[in-house]
Amino acid sequence: MSRRRDETGWTRAETDVAEVMIWLRSNHGRELSYADIAAGVGIKDGPHLRRAVKLVRVIAANRGDRLERFQPSADPARRDAARRRVWTTRYMREGHGDEFSARDAMSAARAAMTSVKDMHRATTFEAANPHSIARTEFATMAQAADECITKVAGLDTVGEQAVRRENTSLLTQMIADLEARLTEPAAG
Repeated sequence: MSRRRDETGWTRAETDVAEVMIWLRSNHGRELSYADIAAGVGIKDGPHLRRAVKLVRVIAANRGDRLERFQPSADPARRDAARRRVWTTRYMREGHGDEFSARDAMSAARAAMTSVKDMHRATTFEAANPHSIARTEFATMAQAADECITKVAGLDTVGEQAVRRENTSLLTQMIADLEARLTEPAAG
């Protein structure tokens, strides 16, 4: 499949990513919806824009910056036509952050811990499976996942400014239960 390149030698997708990156960096710290980004860079809000935003997130991380995940706006005045909160993101340059970015980090940490627990469950099963094609490798992965869970569970509780105490979701409770189990003295 041939990709069309413009006079600079870039494909349309590469140009979209560059335009989105430049525009987001110039709007550092502002809450921005997909509609805001689309209007700012002149790309229709659709698959091309969303793909460009995903790539910008990776590029930002490689630079030491952060493009936060989309979350409901922290500004109660930002509502859509149905009076629902608008989902926004922010481009944060290295060394900057606040409660919004702390919520984003906690959300990412919870998602990652869920994935690590899934990895631990699956690799432990395969390590014990006599018909597994790579029992030793799966045992190594299970041990690494276990060490990750143990390390994270050993961290002090995050302060009130990052986690609202009314958030009593099942995942939060599971992490708290896991932390309690891992810090109990061994029975014996």
